[in-house]
Amino acid sequence: MSPRTLTFVLVLLASLYPGLSPANEPASKQPARTERLPITGGPEADAAAARYFTDTELVDQDGKPRRFYSDLIRGKTVLINFAFASCKTACSPITANLARVQRLLGPRLGKDIHMITITVDPVNDTPAKLKAFSQRFQASPGWYFLSGSRANVEAVLKKVGGYTEDPERHLTSVIIGDSVTGTWLRALAMAPPENLAYAVEHLNDENH
Repeated sequence: MSPRTLTFVLVLLASLYPGLSPANEPASKQPARTERLPITGGPEADAAAARYFTDTELVDQDGKPRRFYSDLIRGKTVLINFAFASCKTACSPITANLARVQRLLGPRLGKDIHMITITVDPVNDTPAKLKAFSQRFQASPGWYFLSGSRANVEAVLKKVGGYTEDPERHLTSVIIGDSVTGTWLRALAMAPPENLAYAVEHLNDENH
């Protein structure tokens, strides 16, 4: 399969990371699932990933414009999730769980690891609202809460599989990936934080 396709290929791994599973399937009954981008290392992979993810401009919680691929994904291991500031259900417990993950990642966050929370309600979620939301969970540098124009946010959400017309029905999973190696995991956002941090830190172990 050509690196240019960048289509997601679903691979079932029965025991890769215990406790990780897609959001719509009970963790106790389903094996971990990985979604893999069929690309190889090197400049060609970087160019292919850049074309796929694009440099669509979003805005972080500090009001700073961010190019999605070049500024946030290139050269990093990333953990991506979806939320919105006025959410009254899953967003707060999920973000609290991810705050525990950030603490486990320690000084690597903001260096070789980025955490990315993308709003599913760009019409209402301003950077200021996302800033207040992030502060509730003591988000550290390296954890980006992203909004932007509706068209740009929706374009990015579609690229990473998080688009929904109804914010209340957004995915409650996280995506963990490395665009260079093409290794991508989808995991339950409420999985134990130790499992999620391990998945981030050891994402490419099987490629060594």
